[in-house]
This record gives sequence, structure tokens and C-alpha cells, in this order.
Amino acid sequence: MRAPIAAAALALLLAAPPAPHGPRVAHVPERAPGPDSAPVRNLGDERLIGANDLARLLDATKFWRGDVRKLELRVHSHRVLLTADNPYVIVDESTVRLPSPVRSLGGELHAPIALIDSLPGDSTVNRLAYDPRGDQVVVLPPGGMVGTPRLIVGEGVTRLVIPADRPQDAAVVARARAHFRLRFAGYFAGVLPDSTRQRPLTGIHLLPAVSGTVLELALSSEAQGFRLVRDVAAKKVTLEFSRVAGEAWESFAPEGPPGPRALRIVVLDPGHGGADAGVTAEGVVEKSLALELAKRLKGEIEHRLHARVFLTREDDRTLDVQQRAEAANRARADVVLSLHFDGGPGTPDGGASALCAPADVGSTAGQLGGMGPGAIVMLPWRDVASRHAVESRALAEAVLSSLELRGMGPTHLIERLPYPLLGVNAPGLLLECATLDSPRDRERVTHDDGLTALARAIVDGLDAYRRND
Repeated sequence: MRAPIAAAALALLLAAPPAPHGPRVAHVPERAPGPDSAPVRNLGDERLIGANDLARLLDATKFWRGDVRKLELRVHSHRVLLTADNPYVIVDESTVRLPSPVRSLGGELHAPIALIDSLPGDSTVNRLAYDPRGDQVVVLPPGGMVGTPRLIVGEGVTRLVIPADRPQDAAVVARARAHFRLRFAGYFAGVLPDSTRQRPLTGIHLLPAVSGTVLELALSSEAQGFRLVRDVAAKKVTLEFSRVAGEAWESFAPEGPPGPRALRIVVLDPGHGGADAGVTAEGVVEKSLALELAKRLKGEIEHRLHARVFLTREDDRTLDVQQRAEAANRARADVVLSLHFDGGPGTPDGGASALCAPADVGSTAGQLGGMGPGAIVMLPWRDVASRHAVESRALAEAVLSSLELRGMGPTHLIERLPYPLLGVNAPGLLLECATLDSPRDRERVTHDDGLTALARAIVDGLDAYRRND
């Protein structure tokens, strides 16, 4: 469900009929592997790809003419003609001159990798790219390619310019200075800068992800604001960091004290229940799926994090917001996860969302930060979650980043105090774990392996939040 904000009028969702036998399990195909690839052969200064590998990556049919030592590759209406010891290649009706001739090595033709830049560019032909990190040629995903970042240091502003086929898909998914993360839909086929110790940027590395590209940056305290500029026409993304704060710049996420966080008690709040079914889509009922996920999470957390886990409900019953808050507070929770699944008008096309109390300077959390030791602060019951807003934001980013890296995105972080966390005196978030209106998401989370993978990804996020490294 899309949870209403605390300032809005509170209302229950319309009841929907419960599922007769719990969540429906549907077949989902195994997750697709990473991009198909082929190794590059180095011959002196030449980088070559074998014709058999090239045909496989293009899904092409091969026709060999031994009398003239020519090999023709056909892909739908396109053709590529290679001739041994000849630098000229025919691509459809055009002649392309390569930097070196096609070689015959071990009884197989090998073409310079420069050929892949001249292959047909329509949607009927797989798009290939050279990945220098693995010294391989890869088939690009629909998100295209992400290239080598270029660092430009100016007075007051530092810019990181990143070539990308689909700049519109770029998004900031974590905005803490220590772990600033930028996500792309495409495959990274570039090279990271050898040294980025040009303040305020102190480090950059590539995070392993099931799909797409995630770059993680480390920034010094000199960075006061950032801005993401997507230039679709130029196919580039520019990430700007300013040394001066201002309205034109987005702020970084407030950060709590360094060092590991206590995670002794976790409270899981399966959303809805009883007469309140939540979202229903193609026979899948949110309240049942949330409870099943909570039970799997409990086992994963106890086994891996050695924390005690309490559920606000362990069966199909109705709970109001005060009962949920009382259960979490009575357990003295270190963190609270309110588990939901999105759906309905106005929801994303897919992926996960997290809602948490705003962690900005004007929040109650910011005001409490200035209180001296021993000060007594009286907060309205509904606002008590705000005192944990900074840690709640860190929890949300850790969990969402884990989902992103495992291909369960795109993710969205919304800084609004959600209704189910009213009165909760602990760091917490409402997690919309997937979008049930999305056939891809729905099939994944209703499959037994998919729901287990979701639980493990959430626990990975909890572990990252606990380590706080």
C-alpha cells in the first residue's frame, strides 16, 4: 500500500476478501545471468575477438567460403563479411577499414575489436561493447552502456561527468557522504579514475550488482551540497558537488555517530491483517504475503544477526496503529520494519520504496540534537519517531541499497513519517518490498525462492546498518 503521511487525515483502507489459502505461489523463471561475454585475444598491440565468439554474441549464422577465405555472418537482414589478412570488412552495403587486418589464428578468423563500433545499430542486432576491466566483449543490456567517469575540479564546484546511453535512468540511491551511491540502468564498460583524491571527492568504486551499475563515492565534509544533471541529448550525467550550501543544491543525508550500532532486538510489523487485506493483485493478497515474509525474515535475522525478533502479529488479525507502536515499544526495539507491498493508482511501475521520518535540520531530530545532557523533552506521541530520524534514514538507505544491488529495484526513498510508525520510539521504516501491480515483481515475490531472496536481501541491509562502516 501507499502509506499516508502523519500530517494527513488517517483512514483505513477498504477491506478486501482474504486469500483462502495464503499467498498464491506462481512459477517464475530463474533470474537471468549477467551479460553474455567473450574473451579478447591480445596479439602484440592488437585486441582481437574470435569469429565464433562474435557470431555467438550476435546470434548470427556463419557461412564460410574456404576458396577465398571469407566468412559471412548473417543476422536477420544484416551481414558482416570478414576476409583473412584483410583490414577491410563489409557491413551491409558499407566498407569499413579496421586499424589492423583480420587474422587467421588456430584455424579461426579473429577480427579487431574496433569492428564492434561499426556493426548495425538497429534493435534486431545485439549491441556489443568492449569492457577493458575484464578484457572482454559483452552484450549490452537494454539500459545500454556506462562509460569512464571524468573528474573536473573547479573553483567551488567539483564535477564528475559520466557517459551513459540512458542518462534519464540515473538516480541517486544513497546520499550520505561516506556512502554516496549513484545507480545506472546500463552496463559499466569504462575505467574508474586511478586517483580521485581531489577533495571533496576522496574515493570512488564500483559495487557488484545483479543488474545495472552502482557507483559508490566517498566525500569529505567540504562537500556541502550536490546536484545531478541528466543530459539526454549529449548522453551524459554530470554529478556536481559544491563547497557552499544553497537552495540550488540538494543536501546530504545527516549522519549519526561512527561505529557499529546495537541490533539486539528487531520488531517486524507485517502490514494490514484481519479485515484490512491491503493491496490485492491477481489473487495475491498483501496482508498474507507480508506475514509470510515476516516469518522468513525472523528466521534469517535470528540465524545471521543473532538478534531477538518479535512480530506485531503472527496470524491474520486486525491491529490498529497504537497497538503496533505499543508492541514495538514494549519490546524495546532497536529497529522496527513495517512490511508492506505496493500497488494501486499512482504507485511505481515496479521496485521497492521506503518511508521514514524526515532527517533534515528542521525536524524534531535536528532540534533534539542541540539539547544538552540530562534535558527533558516532551514530544507528542505521534512525533516520537522523529527523534530517531537520522538513524531511520540510514536504515532505509542500507536496506534499499541492498535491494538495488540484488536487482530488486528500482528503489525510492521517501522522507515522510508513515502512519504505521506513529508512536514508535525506535529507528524504523515502512518498506514497500515490491509492487504487486508489476507482473515481474509479483511473480518474483510469490515464488518461494524469490521471497526467500527478498528476505535475505533485507537482512543484508540490516547487517550493513548494524556495521555502519
